[in-house]
Amino acid sequence: MPIDYIKYLRGMIKGSRCLSVGLSCLIINDKEEVLLEKRRDNGLYCLPGGSIDLDETVIEGVKREVREETGIELLNPSLFMIRSGKKNQITYPNGDVTDYVDIIFIERVSSLSVPLNHDDESTEIFFCSLSSLPSDEEFLRGTKEPIVKYLQKDFEVEVD
Repeated sequence: MPIDYIKYLRGMIKGSRCLSVGLSCLIINDKEEVLLEKRRDNGLYCLPGGSIDLDETVIEGVKREVREETGIELLNPSLFMIRSGKKNQITYPNGDVTDYVDIIFIERVSSLSVPLNHDDESTEIFFCSLSSLPSDEEFLRGTKEPIVKYLQKDFEVEVD
């Protein structure tokens, strides 16, 4: 069983700045809607995902995070983009600072087979029309870029 890496790491370094690997998935249904999650900790919208745990592969991690946060079982997530650098730093409400290397996947799902359950990390989870997205200020850093990339029909893997 994987070890919750963030809990393990924070137990050692407390609130000091750290580096972590974030995993998320741009989930598009057959109606061309994107799955969004509204975070409980800051009220911002994001793609479902989280951090990789110790002893876990990247694919296992993204599948676990999406399943935990939405109830969706990813079948074949494809690599979409990798983001890194200062723009990927988050300061959490408790003061913890984490720099992320974000690995973002994409997967299409049938709107008929999606359970959409949310966990205690979010207040809601829903499919949103690509033409009626929340404002830029309502998105967690790094969330809007994969959506824009998708809207541009750019399916080349992007690494920065």
